[in-house]
Amino acid sequence: DYFIESRVPSRPSTSTASMASSKPYKILFLHGKGENRSMFAQRVARIESALGDSRPVECEYLSAPILIEGKDKFAWWKLPRNERSFTATEYIGIENSFELIESTWKSKGPFDCIVGHSQGAILTSILLARALVEDYPIKPEKAILMGAAWPQPFDKLVSSIAVLKLDKVPYCPRTLHVFALNDKVNPAEMALKIKNLLGHQAEALIHENGHDIPMDEDCLDRYRRFLFEEAV
Repeated sequence: DYFIESRVPSRPSTSTASMASSKPYKILFLHGKGENRSMFAQRVARIESALGDSRPVECEYLSAPILIEGKDKFAWWKLPRNERSFTATEYIGIENSFELIESTWKSKGPFDCIVGHSQGAILTSILLARALVEDYPIKPEKAILMGAAWPQPFDKLVSSIAVLKLDKVPYCPRTLHVFALNDKVNPAEMALKIKNLLGHQAEALIHENGHDIPMDEDCLDRYRRFLFEEAV
């Protein structure tokens, strides 16, 4: 039992052109290390509610498949001793995470957007790289990566995006990279490196909240505009 689903009906508003759409916008949320679906759903509840101001949204929150602590703290992979996600040479068990996301995509998706935080954002960068380089079937139109770090075991794969002509390829997602220069967990330059690889459709939202998820009114409005307005 790895996922929960929530639906937020749209509220009356006229500020966004896309509001007229009655089709739910489907978002897959991937939590950070040491969390689970319920924790993450509570953590980003303000984002889900704000998005529902513009149009109906349908959110899926997954719990990662690897239990790392107690009965309710999970991860998308385990790390070798004394390693970080941006220093390790392997992500132990990540195949189970790929399988979970693939099965969820088939049974609940496809999704319009993936939102990942921390380890979930690192995983999102790998999914996007696989979609771009390997024609992997997980292909969201948009993705929001919050507090990402460089996926070192997938360095060759992700770096190979650089040789692609992203304005010519059949699939290229729009991405929003959310990070803080004062992030003490995942260095901001790594999030920026991923953003720069993803080309002209990649945007940055730089905040001052460290490794936390920014949810002030300006940031909530930025999420809404990124997801529901067309690129200029």
